[in-house]
Amino acid sequence: MKLQTFDHEETILRNIKDGTAVSLERALLVLSGLKTEEEIRSYQHKIDTIYSRLLKKFNSRSLSDRSEPPLYLHRPIAKCLFEYLWISKPKRFGEYFLLADVIDAQLTPDVNHLVGTCVGLTSLYSVLGVRAGLNLSLLVASDHLLSRLRVGQQTIDIDHTDPQGFDCHKSEGFYEFSLLALTANILNSRGLRNESNGKFTAAKADYQKAILVNPEYANACNNRGNMRFRDKDIEGAIADYTQAIRLNPCFCEAYCNRGMAKQWLGLYDEARQDYQMAMNSNSEYSDARKCLLVLDGIEYN
Repeated sequence: MKLQTFDHEETILRNIKDGTAVSLERALLVLSGLKTEEEIRSYQHKIDTIYSRLLKKFNSRSLSDRSEPPLYLHRPIAKCLFEYLWISKPKRFGEYFLLADVIDAQLTPDVNHLVGTCVGLTSLYSVLGVRAGLNLSLLVASDHLLSRLRVGQQTIDIDHTDPQGFDCHKSEGFYEFSLLALTANILNSRGLRNESNGKFTAAKADYQKAILVNPEYANACNNRGNMRFRDKDIEGAIADYTQAIRLNPCFCEAYCNRGMAKQWLGLYDEARQDYQMAMNSNSEYSDARKCLLVLDGIEYN
């Protein structure tokens, strides 16, 4: 019996929101657009293939194949997984963010084939890490995504877009979430793709779903605000930008967007304050400087 992707997706997202146990692997495959149980099983078999190749690397390093490895093996297993993925595809950073696309790219024989974005690469690492029994979470910033491995009281941060990214010490400005929050990152990425393709209603729906499963996700709040601004719901847009800033006080883009919304309403002093806050958060953020110049009636060259 075939299942409609929309209904299946809505059920999984509702379960995540309600705190019902959900398989990360299955959730990410459903969000990839797989519409039948046969398609899901097919991609689970592909994950089996990647994982079996990974286990061979474990064995070559005398690492145990266990569902719950002892704590002292977590770091070497995590590092071996990281190194295996980089060695197998050394030009990993690409455009795919959906897990199914990333799996196909990982299994492509061409060693130079690009694999995925930070969202896609983190998704693949996460489902493999869960199979290996690792204690993983997410670190989310306004423009990037990392994995965090916990080994007892120790934390190890992992950047999947950098071949030297294991234990990378880049976590300043990042917020930690559970692995299931990956669904929100994927929905946000899907919204951005829909937005770039002119599918604004679908984009707004994706941002709304991202907020549903992770209300603390500042990016999705900011992006939904952009859709509301486009629809001339300026007060709604300001509310979303304000929420994004509350969640991430250093979110320069949200400050700038809120400034533009306030400027549209004629609240020039408040708009100027937001543009200044954007530049205070990131002195290299040129959009805020341009907006200030326009607000002050100065032509920007």
